[in-house]
Amino acid sequence: MHCLIKLVLTLTLASFVTACSDSSETSGNNPTPKTRVRWSSIPSEYNPSSEDYLFTWSTSVDTLKINLFGFNDDVEVIYSNDIPEGRGVLRIFKVFKGSASWGTINPQVNKNVGKLVSYGSYSCSINISNGQINSLEGGCYIRLQVFLPAGSELEVYNVGELITKRFKGMPVEDFLESVNKASFDSDKAAVISAFLDSYRQVGKTPALTSHQLGTVIREFMASREKFSALRNLHHAVNDRENLGRMIDDVFNYFDREEARRIVGI
Repeated sequence: MHCLIKLVLTLTLASFVTACSDSSETSGNNPTPKTRVRWSSIPSEYNPSSEDYLFTWSTSVDTLKINLFGFNDDVEVIYSNDIPEGRGVLRIFKVFKGSASWGTINPQVNKNVGKLVSYGSYSCSINISNGQINSLEGGCYIRLQVFLPAGSELEVYNVGELITKRFKGMPVEDFLESVNKASFDSDKAAVISAFLDSYRQVGKTPALTSHQLGTVIREFMASREKFSALRNLHHAVNDRENLGRMIDDVFNYFDREEARRIVGI
């Protein structure tokens, strides 16, 4: 655990959280899913229960990433005036028939990112329609709720998807990783658009080095796409004196003149 950042996860009843109901208001990005199970109508044979995990974080943590065995069917963020600053509650709704294994939830911290990740075994087979469970084998999550203080600017991701408003631009490390993972030039171009849009949403300007820009451009195959990436990103470069060297390293001889024209050198 990072010495300056603390993320504590303990199993407890969070009495300061208002009781959950199907009418809870969501303040995150995701609308109420069509597959939401009506909690009050679940038969007792499916053993419905919920557990609250209280977590705290330091002011250094600005991102929370959740992955509980890949569950993403019904996940929401709820803001409450009853939650103290720097605290949150992860509420898990469960059902099971026969036997169930829930594994363990392990808190992790890396720099400014806190993580709640499940380890162990989890076996779920469930069929849901019209808010009802039609069949069930094993133990299944059916809803996750994250309660945060009103006005919190903690960005929450579930299985890689942002489920709150965006409060900061996409980290450059995540941007570079996403470009690298994208398979085709069109997918990589979409990552660039998402990167720039994330900063427009929060009224900030991204900052890249010439080396980082060169890393992105190398990911593209076609000269046209390389030029497009350069055109979209060169304004974010904060060491422009190195752009000429980067162009010589990344572009072939016949494309360098056009690349220099694009960046104005």
